[in-house]
Amino acid sequence: MLQKQFDSIKFKFSEYLTNLNISPNSHKNYRSDLSHFTEWLILKLHSFGFYAESFSEAVPFLSADIANEYVAFMTQNKIPVKTINRRLSTLRHLSKYLFSSHTLEIDFMKSVENISLGRRQKTAATLLIVEDFQSYLEKQKVPKSAVKNYVSDIRQFLAWVESVNSQQVTN
Repeated sequence: MLQKQFDSIKFKFSEYLTNLNISPNSHKNYRSDLSHFTEWLILKLHSFGFYAESFSEAVPFLSADIANEYVAFMTQNKIPVKTINRRLSTLRHLSKYLFSSHTLEIDFMKSVENISLGRRQKTAATLLIVEDFQSYLEKQKVPKSAVKNYVSDIRQFLAWVESVNSQQVTN
C-alpha cells in the first residue's frame, strides 16, 4: 500500500532506531516489520469504517487488543513463529517510543508476549472455531455487516481472555 503523505511518526521512529545503534540489518527488519504492521492496521481500521491513510493517522487506535488481533492474524496465516516474535519485538520498541515521546498515553504492547509453538496451536484451534461460527452465521443468512461485527467482537474478546490468562500466569 503506498502512503499518500509523508508519515512523520514512522520517520521519527526510524531516527529513534538509528540512535539505538542497532545493526543495519536489524534496522531494515524493523522498518519492514513496521510497514507490514502498518498495512495490516490500515486495512483493519478500514474494516471498522475508519479511513486512516498513514500510520500517523492510525496511531490513536493502537491498543493491546489490536496487537493481539495482529498476532492472531499472523498465526492464522501461518507466519513462522520466529517472524511473529521478531515483529512483536519491533512493535514493543515502537510502543516504548510512542509512549516515551508522549504520542500515546499507553504502552500498547506491555501485556503482549511472544508466542510459543503451543500458543500458536491453541490460537489456530480457536481461529477454526471462529471460522466455523462465521460459516454458521452466513448459513443463517445474517447480514454480512453483522457477521463481520460479531466475528470481530469474538476475536477481540478471545484476545482479551488470552491477555488476562497470560497476566494471571505471570502474577
